[in-house]
This record gives sequence, structure tokens and C-alpha cells, in this order.
Amino acid sequence: MTLIARVFALSLTAFAVARGQTNALGSIRGTAVDPTGTVIPAVQITIIDLNRATLTTRDGWFVFDSIPSGAHQVRARRAGLEFLVVDLQVLANDVTYADFVMKPVVPELTPVTVRVAAPNAPGAPAEFANRMANAQGTYFTAADIQKAHPRGVSDMLRRVPGLLILPNGEIYSGRGVVTINSNACAHGMPVYVDRVLVGGGSEGDPTSITDDALHRKAEWLSPTAASRSVIDGIKPQDIAGIEVYKGPATAPADLAGSTSSCGEILIWTK
Repeated sequence: MTLIARVFALSLTAFAVARGQTNALGSIRGTAVDPTGTVIPAVQITIIDLNRATLTTRDGWFVFDSIPSGAHQVRARRAGLEFLVVDLQVLANDVTYADFVMKPVVPELTPVTVRVAAPNAPGAPAEFANRMANAQGTYFTAADIQKAHPRGVSDMLRRVPGLLILPNGEIYSGRGVVTINSNACAHGMPVYVDRVLVGGGSEGDPTSITDDALHRKAEWLSPTAASRSVIDGIKPQDIAGIEVYKGPATAPADLAGSTSSCGEILIWTK
């Protein structure tokens, strides 16, 4: 083969290779929109494996030309929007379309637990403060009693709407009066002092309640108390807290006597 012929043959081979390489290229085009179809400008579109990037126009369009045919990963990303990645198969001498529907990023908030702060009740047990913060009864703290300057505990209880205090010391709620003939309410609302039942309910007349089998009066009772009511034998200044539940619907289930149809009264001493 002559030199001229050999050069011509090499030129044809190079042209064929170059043409083959050109024919192996394609294009990627597409848009970026939100879920309503509104175009999104300035979205960064990246062909990850080629490290080529562009931005969508004001009309939401993007174009990549001269992309080698084959598989490619394309990512769409913009601040405030969920980024997306799609796998594309680019064909030679063809246009492959990729349309991105981008949703706003919904921030995940750290759960917040709201707790009701327990009221300040010096001298009263923690359970009193917790119930006062969360239950549905009527509550008096030592500060409330001091501010009211009552002559006796019964004077504080008269501040509770719907309570009836009889001369013999028995106390009834509106519900208790209705069920006055039941055994549970035979002597009014049960009265507890520091968790000890001292009167009311089915236990008998409060004036006869004593603290043990020797029939001694409870230590918190004033020996000179003139009232027939046991609760008025307690000095108001010695009380840390009072809880009044006028019926089982409002009394916490963990309290003794909360199943009584006439409710209950709890008194806490300092």
C-alpha cells in the first residue's frame, strides 16, 4: 500500500471513530415544580457521576447536552425543599426527560412535655400538692387558711359551694343529701385527718370518733374545743392543707373512700 493510501485509510478510521463517539452522546432536559405545578427557579440540578451541575431557569427548566449514553444519577436540590435523586438511562442521539416534583421540607420538632407545676404547699405531703395541680376537688393551703382567719375548720368548709354542715358536725355535699339514707352517707362525708378516718360516712357521729380502742381523743384535738364537730377541734393554724371532693366523679381513685357516693374530706396537719 502506498503512503498516500495508508494515510487516507487512517483518516477514514479516525473519522469513523469520531463519528461513533458523537453518536454515543445524548441530552437530559427537564423541569422542577412544586406539588401544585408551580415552577421552581434556581434549583441545582447535578449529574452526580459526571459532576456536572446547572440551575433551573426562571421558567423552571434545565438542559444538559453532550451527555454520554448510559446510566446516570441526577439530583435536584434547593434549600427548604426535599432533595430528589433519579436514575436515568440516556440514549445516544436522543433526549431524556427528568421532571422533579419537589415538596417543602417539614421540620421535625423535638417533643415538648408540659407538666403542671405543683403548687407551693409547705407542710403538706407531696400527694396533696400533686392532686391540687391535677385533680378536680376544692383545695385550701395553709396560706389560704391564714389569709381567711377562720374561727374553725368548718368556717373554711362553708366556702365550698354545695356543702351542708350540720350542728352535730356531719357534713354533706349536694350529692350526699340525696343519698342520705344510704349506709355510705349515713353520717355525711367521710373525714380523714392525716389518712386516718375520724368521722362521717358509715363510721358514726364525728363527735364520738376517737383514735384508738382506749377511746382517747386524737392528739390534734383541742381538749377545750366547744364545738361538737371533730374538725373544729383542730386548730386552723395547725393545718397544712384541706382537700374536698363532693362526689366520686371528682375524687382521685387512689384515695380511700373515693367510692363513697357522698364524697370525702381530707385534712393534713403540719
